[in-house]
Amino acid sequence: MADIRDDRSECLHYDNPDFHVQFRKNKIYADDILDDISIHWHDEVEFIYVTKGSIRYQMQDKIVQIKAGEGIFVNSRQLHLIVSDHSEVTLYCLIFHPMILCSSNYVAEKFVSPIVCNDGICYIMLSHNVAWQGKMLRDIERIQGVIGTETEELGTMRIIYGIWETLSSNIVQYSADSNLVNHDLVIIKEMISYIQKHYTERVTIKQLCEVGWIGKTKCTSLFDRYVNMTPMQYVKNYRIERSIKLLRETDKRITDIAYEVGFSEGSYFSESFRQAMGCSPQQFRLMDKKR
Repeated sequence: MADIRDDRSECLHYDNPDFHVQFRKNKIYADDILDDISIHWHDEVEFIYVTKGSIRYQMQDKIVQIKAGEGIFVNSRQLHLIVSDHSEVTLYCLIFHPMILCSSNYVAEKFVSPIVCNDGICYIMLSHNVAWQGKMLRDIERIQGVIGTETEELGTMRIIYGIWETLSSNIVQYSADSNLVNHDLVIIKEMISYIQKHYTERVTIKQLCEVGWIGKTKCTSLFDRYVNMTPMQYVKNYRIERSIKLLRETDKRITDIAYEVGFSEGSYFSESFRQAMGCSPQQFRLMDKKR
């Protein structure tokens, strides 16, 4: 399960703590239950390349579909989430911290900062139909060939530098009202952080509005834009996310877990859990133990 902090930032755990690159070839089956049911962000940049099936990917306030042969570049510190498309999917996922590209201040200022610090570049869809994007997708897949070799880290870095060179040479500089984007992101992160800290208590829209210093309409609009749900739906989903940890790691009764994560009734918790996860809390616990 992902290690998500209270501000919705993800703490990535690398195979080698001294080499901040994570590369995976993942398979998602049609009936898989995705652990991450709430949106998150991280300082690292992320590349996804789907080779079979399709996924829906939520980026900030948009949901895009990525089909086989397509991919996406997700910039640093952008709210995002993979949403199950209920199909069997094979994909490559490459995540790395931008600092590994910064061999000098000159390189950082000329080739790295203009991309990762550009608030107008949230994500870029990648397709084989565009020559330079197709090259990036093929390079992502090539990393699989160096995994496990004696020079794995050097081979991986060589390919990553090539990917970044292609991106840097071809990226479109989008125009955006950065101040407005930043301000709205600060507000939504503050409200989400409040929910993380107080989910065991009664949380109301009025409280969230006071945290963000905004009105109810603005509050609802920001949640709809960035997390694709109402504020109260987000509260409920986060409580369910926390309940999953308790179902996995403890033998507590379902009713006790419901109260511990902020639900006022055990029956409402079970109903909400089933709607979100496709099974009851008890069924989830049994299935998880069999894995």
